[in-house]
Amino acid sequence: MEMYYRILEHIRDVVKKAIHKNLIDEIDVYESEVADFSSTIAFRLSRKLKKSPIDIAFELSKKIKPEMYVEKVEARNGYLNFYLGYEELFPEIIREVRTRGSDYGRALDKRKRIILEHTSINPSGPVHIGRLRNSLIGDAIARILRFNGFEVETHYYVNDTGKQIAIIFQGFRDGIRPDRDIIKFYEKYKEKDDFVVFFEYVAANKRFETDSKFADRVESVIRRIENGDEKILDEISSIARKCLNGQREIFDKLNIKFDKFDFESDYIREGRVRDVINFLKKSKYWRVTEIGSGLDLREFGIEKKGGVSIIERSDGTSVYLTRDVAYHLEKSKLGDILLNVLGEDHKLEFLELKTILTKIYKLSIPINAIHYSFVNFEGMELSTRKGLIAPVDKLIDEAIEKAEREIEKRSVASRDIAPKIGIGAIKYHILRTAPSKPITFRWEEALHFDGESAPYIQYAHARCCRILEKADVDIDTIDVSSLKIGRLEIEERNLLFQILRFPNVVERAGNELKPNIIANYLYDLASCFNRFYRECQVLRTGRRIRERRLLLVDCVRIILSNGLDLLGIDAPECM
Repeated sequence: MEMYYRILEHIRDVVKKAIHKNLIDEIDVYESEVADFSSTIAFRLSRKLKKSPIDIAFELSKKIKPEMYVEKVEARNGYLNFYLGYEELFPEIIREVRTRGSDYGRALDKRKRIILEHTSINPSGPVHIGRLRNSLIGDAIARILRFNGFEVETHYYVNDTGKQIAIIFQGFRDGIRPDRDIIKFYEKYKEKDDFVVFFEYVAANKRFETDSKFADRVESVIRRIENGDEKILDEISSIARKCLNGQREIFDKLNIKFDKFDFESDYIREGRVRDVINFLKKSKYWRVTEIGSGLDLREFGIEKKGGVSIIERSDGTSVYLTRDVAYHLEKSKLGDILLNVLGEDHKLEFLELKTILTKIYKLSIPINAIHYSFVNFEGMELSTRKGLIAPVDKLIDEAIEKAEREIEKRSVASRDIAPKIGIGAIKYHILRTAPSKPITFRWEEALHFDGESAPYIQYAHARCCRILEKADVDIDTIDVSSLKIGRLEIEERNLLFQILRFPNVVERAGNELKPNIIANYLYDLASCFNRFYRECQVLRTGRRIRERRLLLVDCVRIILSNGLDLLGIDAPECM
């Protein structure tokens, strides 16, 4: 058990002993802005004892004797406040962090397997910034959950049988030429496979909207797909894979890996989509309407226009929901928990999916989703159909160029680490905000090298490395057990508390499925470290103080590296 949790357990124990009677089962203890930890136990006891919480807190504070991890206990306005004995804690915290190293904060194996689906961008063009949020959240959540002791398998669902891919297929078949102006606008990327598919989609979609005969041919393709036409399925799957090849170049640059790519066409080939339709037709919720057949889910609080969630169109073709049910039935066989990352505009669709799986198919496996809000790209209307996109390719290139300029201006690093700085800046800018909150993406903020940004945190890590290098001391030879700590400065105490918090931060981020919890913590840690560095001499001081401060610096280095890795961000050793 990490020191953080041992301290909480100790505080709960001493409070429980002070109460004497078994009046409360759980003692709440939480991080406090007033003290290190606080408890509202006096307020909870007030009703039972019919006494003022202020009096109860005061009485408890007198009964609890400072010992072990706690240096001081005091009552204030009914709250019970605890102050840690940092001088006594110092050796244990330092030893724990440095012994565990890259595993500091890592939880024990929970023996549960999570199937995490994220990104799943339609194979109709390059990755754009609006969908990048899905990828970054999904990748960070996978890393965080693994660190929290789960086995995680990441899946990418390739929708290669939808209307968009049918339009692209027919466009290529009819020899529709892409718009030269759009190709010229994205000149730098025109050879990339995902852009080649995108150019064709824009041109073919314009034809689809204006040419009824072309639209009829597209509808015919969709029907042939549904009927399992192997030739058509092979051709559309080939187009989808071509687009995916280009998209994967970007994921490789972002260091985002997927364990499995699942192709929708496979579920049609193998008859699983038709199996879903046949099964659901036997349900008591099945209804037939003019626009198609589906399920009346009003009993479960789902109101749809027309009264049903469509499963099969009137022409006999399936809808996305149908294919998604087939997909999730297969995923449910692979793990203990299903987790999806989805835009907030998919909340109703996910509720339909989950209801069908749990209420009609009676699946007992937990099925959950992380819904994220939209990214508004400042000054640009985005529409793949119209050819208006903000490709991540361009964003990465500009980020690296900006990083190179900043490096040159500040003389802080070599130009070869510009990709680490630029890409890290993009990731952090998106991940620092809670998934449920919208983002207005401003490039000047994302690529800012001061304040709440990845470069600021990366620089703190590089500074730690530089200090340790300049110390000209083998830090592993410092015996923390025999080190005479002395009285710590307030900046050292604050930094030690931030170091102590990391395991709890990781656990909270995993429980709440919020990468921003780690992103915000890393900024707090880097800021705390910079104040420490500004106020406390590390190298130009006596040996005893120098050694304890070098140990603090090394612990900050370890945690910054661990935390940045959980967000998929590199931690450069020099900047």
